[in-house]
Amino acid sequence: MNGQGFRTLIPHRPPMVMIDEVVEWGATRIVARRTVRMGDAFVIARGLDDAALLECIAQTIAAGDACYAAEHAGKVKRGYLTGLTGVTIHSRAAVGDTIEVSADCLKRMDGMGLFEVRAQVGQRLLAQGRYKLFVEIEYPRSGA
Repeated sequence: MNGQGFRTLIPHRPPMVMIDEVVEWGATRIVARRTVRMGDAFVIARGLDDAALLECIAQTIAAGDACYAAEHAGKVKRGYLTGLTGVTIHSRAAVGDTIEVSADCLKRMDGMGLFEVRAQVGQRLLAQGRYKLFVEIEYPRSGA
C-alpha cells in the first residue's frame, strides 16, 4: 500500500480529509503529512484553523490504523476519538507549511488506544499531547 492508499480505508471524503499522505504506519508508530493550502477547508488568512489541526492529528491515527489493519487482512469497522489529555497548541501552520504529525502508541487494550502525539513544521512545534481513540478492527477468522 502506498502512502495515499489510506483514502479508501477511512470514512472521510473531501473536503473533510485532513491529511495528504501517511508516510509511516505500524502497531506502535504512525506518521502523516499535510500541506496547508489557501482555499482548502478550514484554512483562514492566518493559516490552518486550530480545530482542524486537532482533527488532522486524529485522522493521522485513524488512517495509520487502517493501513496497518489492511496489511494484515483486517478492516476497520468503526472508530472514534474518545478524549484528549494535556493537548497544547503552540503555533499555527501557515499557508504553504507542511505539517508532520507523529503518533506513538503508548498502550492498546480492547480497541482503545492511547497515543502521544506531536504536530510540527520542521522543528517548530504546533501541538502536542495525548489522544485516546477507540478503533474496532475485524480480522478474518482462521479455519477451525
